[in-house]
Amino acid sequence: MRTLLCIFCLSFFSLANGQFKEPKFGKIELSDLQMTRYNKDTTADALMLFDNGYSRFDINVERKFQFTYDRHYRIKIFRKSAFHYADVSIPLYQNGISREKLDDLSAVTYNLADGKVVKTKLSGDKIYKQEGKNLVIQKFAFPEVKEGSIIELSYRITSDFLYNFRGWTFQYNYPALWSQYQYIIPEYFVYRSSSKGYLPFSVYKSERGNAMYKLHYESQITPGLQGGRTSSEDYDIKAFTTENIIAVKDVPAFISEPNIDCEDNYIQSIEFELSSVQYPNELIRDYVQSWESVNKRMNDDEDFGKLLNSKGFIKDTVESLCNGKPGGIEKAITIYNYVQRKMKWNGDHSIWASKGLKKPFITRVGNSAEINLLLTLMMQTAGLDANPVLFSTRDNGIAITYYPTISKFNSVLVVVNIEGKVSLLDATSKYCPFGVLPANDINGRGRVVDNTHGDWADLNANEKYKEVKSYSLEINPEGKMTGTIIGCYGGYAGISYRDKLNHEKSSDDFIRKMQENVKGLTINKYSISDKDDNYKLITDTLNVEISDQAEIIGDKILFNPLLFERIEKNIYTLEERKYPVDYNFPISSTCLFEYTLPAGYQVESLPQPVSFKLPDNSISISYMVQSADNKIKVIYRRNISKMLFLPGEYADLKELYNQIVKKHSEQVILKKII
Repeated sequence: MRTLLCIFCLSFFSLANGQFKEPKFGKIELSDLQMTRYNKDTTADALMLFDNGYSRFDINVERKFQFTYDRHYRIKIFRKSAFHYADVSIPLYQNGISREKLDDLSAVTYNLADGKVVKTKLSGDKIYKQEGKNLVIQKFAFPEVKEGSIIELSYRITSDFLYNFRGWTFQYNYPALWSQYQYIIPEYFVYRSSSKGYLPFSVYKSERGNAMYKLHYESQITPGLQGGRTSSEDYDIKAFTTENIIAVKDVPAFISEPNIDCEDNYIQSIEFELSSVQYPNELIRDYVQSWESVNKRMNDDEDFGKLLNSKGFIKDTVESLCNGKPGGIEKAITIYNYVQRKMKWNGDHSIWASKGLKKPFITRVGNSAEINLLLTLMMQTAGLDANPVLFSTRDNGIAITYYPTISKFNSVLVVVNIEGKVSLLDATSKYCPFGVLPANDINGRGRVVDNTHGDWADLNANEKYKEVKSYSLEINPEGKMTGTIIGCYGGYAGISYRDKLNHEKSSDDFIRKMQENVKGLTINKYSISDKDDNYKLITDTLNVEISDQAEIIGDKILFNPLLFERIEKNIYTLEERKYPVDYNFPISSTCLFEYTLPAGYQVESLPQPVSFKLPDNSISISYMVQSADNKIKVIYRRNISKMLFLPGEYADLKELYNQIVKKHSEQVILKKII
């Protein structure tokens, strides 16, 4: 196998001056199909044999610049769990007459049969389109994919959107032998580039060059006596260019663990944003040169700042809501609750209110910009100091703020300042109280758009995840437990609970799913209180029967006193984690248990009390089990006060959880005495 892998590397990786020599499409080595695993990562279900990208600029028939993006890759499929890599979606953007066009698509699956390479091509009728307002997604699946297959894809995209020059992702959820991006930018365009990830580049070259761009003018007929036909003409324009090649060799798979804000923040990649354009004999055109210009551009935009100048359609509503409320905070809470209750978020994050504000106000449906710009407008109409805030949601990745940008933001929230107290609001969430942001909004900093120069808003958690659970259970001689479980949930625990309830048709469905997901739990009766009041704790009371949680061995009953609260496996398994552990918000959790022993039994053994802490006390765990008379009482507390743990703190965190898992495995032993 090692020999076969070496043959593969020699046949494919020809590096001349640090550049990857792209294999010819369809030329597959037999040794690649014979490969059954990747020796550097034997757990990998797939291997990127190579991924090669190339972007450059051309001039179209309308004498306008556009860029062309070529991609060519091969993936070796080892196991069935990798079959989904054969499902491909290629997004193509369009806006007015500007669009992206897909050409030269070739997709082939290669299999080995009787020692020979068998090719199966994708037929055109198996490519489907999913169309949206500004987006068309081309979808298809490679045919005849099996364990051992190689899939190969190449295509070209021609784009009119010079602002969105294509970036590149060098890392995947499976390893890669080689990932390379080459791009050539003429002197007329200046792009800012930003790189993410922690891998060193194997190749990073930038050289000056030049290119010829051809302008074509069709022949024309000029009417009149002096008219006539002019001949067609071609002009060549010579421009200096910057030619770049970036590559990573032997790319490890990106392995995601729990408590990560967004994988895209740490996967090795490069992105571009247009800074300026200057064509020959024309003035320079700047794109987002300062945060002040971002502020001005957003204020002047018809789908953003200009919408805050029209207050007529909501004036009566605001006056009615604020009638009899003299204080600013009362007005703000009333308006926020109204928008939160009346408006339905359509699930789309956006920084543009493309439908305006009046139409969403009438239909009661809108994207995040439309809902929160409406909230801003209503608060401003009430005389409050409120402004919109551009930000990036956690699932969109962090917005790098050391240089001005608009494109990295994907949503809008609201900041309101009342007598020096600043509150951040997002009315897309139905369950966040006034001043509490949805968990997905807690992501670095947002940019306030105001009437001066703009400002920054820190998107931090100002609330905890708070839960208290109380178990009161009787154990019978067969090990079955009956009794009640009472849970109280506040802060982000309450928001999460209400959100889960909302995703089910009824409380009955919610309880049924809870029962299905917890082994041995039967819920005979339940009640949920204050589920519709975001400003109160939500409480549930469950009348339960619990089976399959105790083991009978002779005259003894063994069970884990933490039941469903037990941590059975360490969620942190990497030898080294190169990205932070992010808990998003502080956590306070308390679980109380009271067990009544069956008649004729006494305690033989209990877990010893213990307390775990990190060196800086940012995480503390206490666990105590006591017995008195015929009862066992358990108190388990977990507090996390720090939200971000850097890679250097990972070893301590991992070891802490190792100790927790070990302690949680200890059982109570009851012995029959009668």
